[in-house]
Parts: sequence; C-alpha cells; structure tokens
Amino acid sequence: MRAVMKSICSWSCHLLLLFPLAFLLPVPAAQALPDASLQYTRRVWHVQDGLPEETVQAIQQTDDGSLWIGTTGGLTRFDGNRFVSFGRSNTPAFTDNSVFCLLAAHDRTLWVGTEGGGLLHFENGVFHRYSAAEGLTDGFVRSLVEDERGQLWIGTDNGLFRMTRGVIERVETSQFTTSLAVHSIYQDREHRIWVGGLRLLMFDGANVRQFRLRGAYSQNRVKTILQTSDGTIWVGTVGGVQRLGTHGFTLLAGISATVRSLRQTADGTLWIGTIGHGLYTYAGGKLHKASGAGLLPSNTVLSMVGDHSGQTWIGTQDGLVRLSKTPVGVVPLPGGFDPDFETISYDEQGPGSGDRNGTVWAVSSRVYAIRHDHALPYTFKAIAGIAVRNVYRDHQGTLWIGTDGSGAFHLAQGKAVHYSAPGGLANNFVRGFLEARDHSMWVATDEGVSRIAGGRVRNFGMRDGLAYFSTRSLLQDREGNVWIGTDQGLSTWNGTRLVTNAATRALREEKVWSILEDDEGSLWFGTRDHGIFRYRDGALLQFTTAQGLVSNSIYQLLEDRFHQLWVSSPNSIFSIPLDALNAGTPGNVQPVTIYSMPYDADDAQMYGGRQPSGCIGADGSLWFPSDRGAVHIVPEPAPRLQAPRLLVTRVAVDGSEVKPSDLHLLTADVSRLEIAFAPGSLQSQEETRFRYRLKPFDRNWTYAGSTRSATYTNLPAGRYHFEVVAFPLDNPSSTSEAVLDFRKQPHLYLTWWFLSLVAALLSLCSLASYRWRMRLLQLRFGAVLEERSRLAREMHDTVIQGCTSVSALLEAVSSLERENHSLRGELIQYARTQMRSTINEARDAVWNLRHRDRHGDEPQQDLFESTCLMAEHFARDFNTPVDCTTDGGSFPLPSSIAHELLMVIREALHNAVLHGMPTSIVIHFDFRAEELEVRIRDDGTGFCPGAAPSDGQSHYGIAGMEERIARLDGHIEWMSVMNQGTTVRFRLKRSSLFPPREKAEL
Repeated sequence: MRAVMKSICSWSCHLLLLFPLAFLLPVPAAQALPDASLQYTRRVWHVQDGLPEETVQAIQQTDDGSLWIGTTGGLTRFDGNRFVSFGRSNTPAFTDNSVFCLLAAHDRTLWVGTEGGGLLHFENGVFHRYSAAEGLTDGFVRSLVEDERGQLWIGTDNGLFRMTRGVIERVETSQFTTSLAVHSIYQDREHRIWVGGLRLLMFDGANVRQFRLRGAYSQNRVKTILQTSDGTIWVGTVGGVQRLGTHGFTLLAGISATVRSLRQTADGTLWIGTIGHGLYTYAGGKLHKASGAGLLPSNTVLSMVGDHSGQTWIGTQDGLVRLSKTPVGVVPLPGGFDPDFETISYDEQGPGSGDRNGTVWAVSSRVYAIRHDHALPYTFKAIAGIAVRNVYRDHQGTLWIGTDGSGAFHLAQGKAVHYSAPGGLANNFVRGFLEARDHSMWVATDEGVSRIAGGRVRNFGMRDGLAYFSTRSLLQDREGNVWIGTDQGLSTWNGTRLVTNAATRALREEKVWSILEDDEGSLWFGTRDHGIFRYRDGALLQFTTAQGLVSNSIYQLLEDRFHQLWVSSPNSIFSIPLDALNAGTPGNVQPVTIYSMPYDADDAQMYGGRQPSGCIGADGSLWFPSDRGAVHIVPEPAPRLQAPRLLVTRVAVDGSEVKPSDLHLLTADVSRLEIAFAPGSLQSQEETRFRYRLKPFDRNWTYAGSTRSATYTNLPAGRYHFEVVAFPLDNPSSTSEAVLDFRKQPHLYLTWWFLSLVAALLSLCSLASYRWRMRLLQLRFGAVLEERSRLAREMHDTVIQGCTSVSALLEAVSSLERENHSLRGELIQYARTQMRSTINEARDAVWNLRHRDRHGDEPQQDLFESTCLMAEHFARDFNTPVDCTTDGGSFPLPSSIAHELLMVIREALHNAVLHGMPTSIVIHFDFRAEELEVRIRDDGTGFCPGAAPSDGQSHYGIAGMEERIARLDGHIEWMSVMNQGTTVRFRLKRSSLFPPREKAEL
C-alpha cells in the first residue's frame, strides 16, 4: 500500500509539473493550418543561374540597387541580370566561403560575416578582413547591426563584440553567462539593441536587461528578432515564435519548428520562415501556412529581406526566391478539369440572400457560383444534367442559359422555356447572349445568330447577309445598331436589315471575337490574329504588337472605371489607357501594363471565343476565365514604372567574348558582331522592352520587344555608334540608354592609302596607256606617212625623172632641123628606150611596195658597178660626162639598200644637170671599214642652199634624198658655191647597210 501511495504521489508531482507547461506548448504539427494563397509572382534562381551554391543564408540590398547574397559557397552580387561571385578562388580576403550574415552600412559599404573566416569589409571595390589580430577572437560571425551612433555590433559563436571607429572590443556579458553564443542582433525603433542566442539581452544605453523566454532551455535559443509596426518584439527560436507582451513573452501557437527569419510586409503581415516547415503568414490574429502549392523550392527558409521596390527575397536551402506582389488572384474551381471552354459573367442578383456584391458565374465543365472569392458548384434544377456554356441575366431578372448542344433555356418564375434547333434557334450550341434595348434577345451560336422577340425567333445566316455562320460576339451600340462578330468578318443590324459599312468592309476577313463600345462612343474590335481595331467617325485604326500590344490574339475587351482598356489574350492579361490609344497614332508605342499571374497559376491559359470571356463586378474588379480557375483583378491606379538602368552585358566578336569596355576597334576580317543587353533591375523584367540601332548602318530603330541582343554581320568599314534604349511597357516615355562607340578597320584593299596608291597606279596606267595608244597612232600614222613618202620618192625617182628625161629628149628632137633625120631617129629611139626603162622601173617599184622581203634573204648588188652603169646611161642621155671613182674595196649591198642609194645618186645627177648646167660630174665612193661615203660633185653654176628655187615651184628631190638617207641612219649634206659647182655628200655607217644577221657576220 505504501508503495502504491508513493507511486501515486510520484505521478501527481509529475503531473503538477507538466500542467502549467501544457498551456505553453505549441500546437502539434499534426494540426493542419489553413493554406494562404499569396498573390505573388515567383522567380527562383539556382546554381545553374549563377549562384555559387544552392544554400542562401543571407541577403542584403545596398544603396546602388545591387543585391548581395551570402551562400555556403561564397558571396555574390546580383544586379537583376547576372551574378558576380567572390570567394577564396578569386578574393584573397576570403579564408572561408560560407557567408552567414550581411549588413549594408550607412556609409554605403558592406559588412560580411563568415563561418570561420571572420569579418570582411567591402569598400571601394576592396575586401578587408578583421580577425583575432584586430580583436575579433572568434571567426564565426552570426549577426551584424549598426546602431544610430555608427557602432558595429558583431555577434559570434563565442561572444558579443562592438567596433567603434575601426577598433573592436568585446562586450562584457559575463554577468549573464560565461560564454554567450550570439545568433541575432536587432535595433528597435527606440534604438535599443536586442541580442539573442543562448540568452535574450536588451541593451538600453548603459543598462542591460535579460528576458526569459517560454519553453524548455533547448527550445528557446534565439535565431532571429524583429519589431513589427505596432511596436511588438517578435523572437524566432528553435521551438517556434514568441512575442513580447505586458506579461513577458508568449508562444505563438501553431508553429513547432526552428524559426530562422522574420519579416513584416507593407500590409502588416508577418512572414515567418522556418527550418523544414516552410513559410507561415500571420495577420489579423490568424496564422496560415503559405508555402503550399510549390511556393518555395525548399521548406527550409534561412533568410528574408525586402528590396527598395517592396519585393520579398527569400533564401532557402535550395536556391534564391523573389516574390513580387500582383493584383491578380485566381479562384480555383473545385472538382473541375481542363475543359475546352470557360465563360464568366457577373450577376447582380445571383442565388442566395442578395449580397450587394452579387455573384460571378463561372462555367466550364460545370457551373460555379463565386462569392467572396470562393467558388461553389451550382446546379439549375430546371435543367439539371444539361451541359451549360454561359449564363446571362436580362433586365427582368430572369436567367438565360446557353448550353453545349441543347439550345437555350429561359428560366423565369420557376419554369424553363426551351429554344432549340431546328424548330427554333439557328443552332443548339450557344456562344453568347445580348439583350437589346427593345428587350429582344440575340443568341450567337456555332451556325448563325437568332433574334428572339415577342416569343418569335428569327434566324440569320449567310444567305440573309450574315458575314459568316460561325458567330463569336455581340454588341449593341448607343445608336441601336447590333454588331455581330464572326469567324470571317463583321455584320451590322440597323434595326431592319443587315447592312455594310467601312468597318464591315475592312474586317471582312477577320475573326472578330470581342466587341466593346467605350464611354466616348468609339467601337473596339478584338480579333483572333490581327490585334485591335478602333472604329470612330467612319475611320478604322489598327493596333498590334508593333504599337505595344502584348499579343495580336484578342479574346476579350473591357473598360473599367479608370478608362483603362482591359485585354485578355491566350497567355496574358494587360491594360492600356484609352486616352493614350485615342490620342496615339499607329506609329507610337502605347503604354501597356501586364498583369502577372500568381505563382500557383503562372502558366495559366485564358479562354476566349465564347461570351462572356470576361466581366466587371459591382466593385469594379475584373474577372477572366482560365484553365486554372477564375482570374480576379482589382484595378488600382498605380504609379508608372521608371526605366531601369540599362547594361551592355556581353559582346561577342565572331563568337569570342570581349568586354564591352574593350570594344573600340574591330579588325577587317570580323564578320559577326553580337551585342547583348539587359536592364540592371531587381524587378521583373518581363514588362521591359528594347529598341536599338547602329548608326550609320541602321536608318531606323529596331524594336526588339523582349529580345535582349542585336546581331550584325559583314559590317562595312567605318565608325559606328550603337545605342540601345530600354523602356517599361506601361511608360514608354521613360527610357534609359546604353551606348557603344567603335570602329571597324577596312581591308588592306580598302584603306585610303591603298586606294590612293591604286588610283595613282591607275592614273599612271591610264597615262601610259594613253601614251602607248598615242605612240601606236603615231607609229601607224608614221608608217602611213612613211609609205606615202616612199611612194612619193619612188614616183619621183622613177616616173617623174623618167618622164623628165624623155621630155628632155623630145625637146632635143624638136630643136633639130628636119633634115637631120638620123639624129632625130636616134633621139626618138633613146626616148623610147628611156620610157620603157621608166615603165620597168615603175613596175619594179610597185612590185617592191607589195612584196617586201621580210626575212632579209634578198639578193646582193654591187653599188659601184650599178652606179657606173647608171652614170654611163646618164651621160649618154644628157650629153654630160659622168666619171665614177672609188677608194677602198667595194662590197655588195642588199638590193633594197642599193636601190635607195642609187635613187639618191640619180637624184643628185638630175639636179646637177637640170639646175647647174655642169660640164662634168664626178661620183666618188669611199669604202671604209666602218662607213661608206659618197660624193657627187659638179662644176655647174651652183646655188644658195637657203634660197628658194628660181622657178618658184616646190621640188621634192632634195627632201626625198634626205628621207632615204635618214631611213638608213645616214647623214647627207650639200655644199655649193655660186658659179663654182655643187657637192652632195652622204655618209652611212656600214652596220646600217645590212640586216641583223649580216651585221652579226660583219
């Protein structure tokens, strides 16, 4: 019995000890917390994107906009486009790569705490390390804080340190513990310093206070500290999260994991990052788990920080995450699957109690009623089991239901009126409804459009003037015209018939899937393939991606209360200010705002082609159908984005990378130049567009869209100026620019000096060619002149002289008395013989002109003998003695040469007889070894060599003699003395009297 009582007492003591702890223990992990669907877009970076290692332990943004990231594999700087890493391999100050904490100081420098490598300070591009030599006795730095006085607080595994003006000293905490391991330091708004680790201490000036945390000793080790906007101090520990109240710290139920990081967003929500349990949010007294549906790549959250633009950066065990707030939410449709259509419409009444916010009908595989951002399946009892396509409420509050193959139903007063084909509607597959102002109901179907009025149905098809049978959209404008969009054109009903106009004619081949009339009365037509058309004052204006549209495929057009034109397309939703569109011209880029999907629906596809493919609720929010559910956007006027800083990130010359700063000169053989550029911004770059040009190669700007590179091939030589401009889609007037100036060398054959040299050579060649041509012409003309002169000489020396001799004989005959018949007969016979000789000589001359020996194999002739024979005949003909004398041995000459010399001698004889009346003539030959000299001397009257002939006529004889001797490279001269006679002398080099072969023999 005593043993039993002892056992009972023992158990009672244990229960008494455990009873108060029961209220302090956190909610077990088995208790599921509701998931919070965060309206954030997500972007994740891994090692393959540039991180040194996957584990991101610290994040900090500096004033220049750069994001510094501490990983277990080193430190890296991120500008939104590329990572630049620092570590042991490239930075001597690093002795350990693992970076645990970062601090951006007030002086715009960076402090880096490492695990084992001490403290690093980055200033002016240089890292400096602080270690035991500077007073930091522990190299494992866990936390850094700069207070309002500029002192740096350093938390390590073995104590707290403080740096003042570069001097490090240990902060005394021995009164609380012999060895203080510090994991977190935080300065609150009252400038108090909170130090957490094995203990939680608060430094308030010279006073130090210790706070007791709830829970077991091993569970209340402090990992992070944060003060929220309401002044509450929150502490993340190994066992969860605790907050400081009037009665000390209390544990936040629901989290039983190590809390490594805390962050409060602008809307007051507290984000809690845990080790192994993901991310939690706490707002309005409610805790939600936010890391479901693949928000984070890892459930271990090591660090969180907000950047200058309000984005949240999260460091995890498996990469870096950026979360950006988006106004887009997605309401999932429970139990739904991927249908081939979905429509969405707003109903002011809807089922239920008549909430003023109404109901949004989402129709896909089934009907859903969406209220307060929650979708519930709904069934219309009157048509249960029928596949529904769209829901429409008319002015009387009754519903029209379009079905997928069962026609249309009008639900009123608990009854369903059925309209179907072939007896009623044009087709049983309904694509949309429109109630006209005359309360008639228009029904668009797959094969025509129907008009229901007064219980009667009238169908319209292509034979009735409809542009095409497949109808997609309906609208009635303020003038009462009903516009019908089809898959091949546009039709207009003017109240009595279908008519054509400028819009229907211009869009006759377009797939018109959406029609909108704005507040100013302009009509907007969204087409499936060619963008948006505006119809105003009888004129049509087109807007496409060239003017900034995200897509040319338009599903739905809506106008909100801010006069924004909302556009849904297959992969995106965007808006454009209507004022900008109405004021713009086709060449201008319009301001476009793209709405990014949240992380759990980032690959959502929109639906279109059936109406309505979008609607506006009573609160002005917009709804669009997608394959991930109903997309919900609350429009708010937002400040326009400013152009991000633009960077030239890469230059490749024929595939080899070159630093952009080193691009100054391209060699002549470069055939391909690639220039890559990117915005230096931590924000999403999907809404940034680019245009570039290369002066003077490009005449106009090239709009690159989202493309981030420019490529040029086979650039000609010259100086170039490359400029690229970045601008946000929603604010095209805000731009940033990057430029590059470089020069490409010309090929050798294109250099100025080479071209100048070529020009000079061409000029010289042209001059030489000209001179050669002139020389050829001169030679040709000279040859012609020579032939003419030769012909003239031959005629003079043969025909003319022969005729002269005959004439002299005939004159002699005529002067004789008639009785002297014997002498007369003798003279006539001489004349006959002379004439025959003249004819023979003329024939020989003509023969020589046509048959000149070209090989030098002509017969030889003795000049002296031939001259003696000629002198004998001459003396007989003119009755004047002619003597021939010689010195030296005579040598034979080629017959052509001998002929030329004989003609010269005969001309000299004729001149002497005809003009000098000599009593005797002597021909003397002087045959020397080197030359031949011939003298013809008479004793006649002589003449004056410079005087004109006494008969006043021109004489060719002397000129002919000079030409003949000149052709033989000889020299001829006349010496005459009045009343004493005349001497003709010519000299010829012996070498010029023979052809080349004979010269060689000589």
